[in-house]
Amino acid sequence: MPVWGLPPLDLVVQAALEREYRTSADRQLRQSSHIVLLAYQLETQAQVAAVVRCSPQTVWRVLTRFREGGPAALARCPSRQSYQKSVTPAWKAALAQAMERSPEACGVPRPTWTAPLLAEYLAEQTGIRVSERSVRRYLGQLGYRLGRPTYTMQPKAAAQPDYHPKAPGSTRS
Repeated sequence: MPVWGLPPLDLVVQAALEREYRTSADRQLRQSSHIVLLAYQLETQAQVAAVVRCSPQTVWRVLTRFREGGPAALARCPSRQSYQKSVTPAWKAALAQAMERSPEACGVPRPTWTAPLLAEYLAEQTGIRVSERSVRRYLGQLGYRLGRPTYTMQPKAAAQPDYHPKAPGSTRS
């Protein structure tokens, strides 16, 4: 029975959807195929979402793609590239170079780097746009960490002739 404006399900399309649902290595394609198959069996999108354990919005998006483009529309869009695939060794080198230099030395009027600031700077320099999360991940791989510098008085105190460091476990201030 066609539901939600879906075309009638012919045997060829049904077999293709079942094959993708059972054998595809792509989790998203398996889930999308499952959603479409269930849409022809269950009465509401909420029921489909409960069985597949996703949101009703996901069910709606998948069914809209299927309605407009058929089974081929369920596959991942080849034009979407993950950020990780777009990062090049030159981008990583630019990231390391930016971290070794201050933002001001790179022409950015800020005292310290932030992940969004680094992402924007590197997009301008390399033409490769990544999320701030990716910037943090690659900083970790390079051994860097973003954070505010912590200033203490210990270096000045240590320069004094009568300086005696605290004993371990001592609570004196």
